[in-house]
Amino acid sequence: MSSSGEITDDGVRRLADSVRTLVWTLQRFGEREAGLTGLSQSEIEVLRILFDHPGATVSDVARLLGLQSSNVSATVRSMTQRGLVTRTANPRDRRSYHLHRTALAERNGDMIRHMWTTGVRRLLSEIDPDDAAALVDVAPLLERLTRLSDERPVPAEPIPHVGAVDPRG
Repeated sequence: MSSSGEITDDGVRRLADSVRTLVWTLQRFGEREAGLTGLSQSEIEVLRILFDHPGATVSDVARLLGLQSSNVSATVRSMTQRGLVTRTANPRDRRSYHLHRTALAERNGDMIRHMWTTGVRRLLSEIDPDDAAALVDVAPLLERLTRLSDERPVPAEPIPHVGAVDPRG
């Protein structure tokens, strides 16, 4: 929000760019610091979804990530073979499975979370204490945005914006 209380396009772009850049910058930080660089980005995303939605199906994970079920199935198959995910048959539909993180995945997730917390705490210690406190206070709002984005289906086509180039010609 600007000082006048109005949400501007530039303000929203700045927020989106800042969040995206922060995520990209920190994306592999926790995994690297915890010594877990063997996880692909798609595996990390599946584990994140299963942390928030234990028992989700491949279709659920695909919908939440905006991916094709076939791509998620391949990732889950690899993760099952590596001992990161277990699959249990859906009692109502034997063709689908409920997915759960294994104890190994839980330990890895705990290590990643610890490294992220340590890294963010270190970054916060390098800025003004009032600014750091203000950033911490924003966490519930970011959580709310995450829940809203999880509840909304990903658009089938990119949302057009000014200056967008249509790759189809």
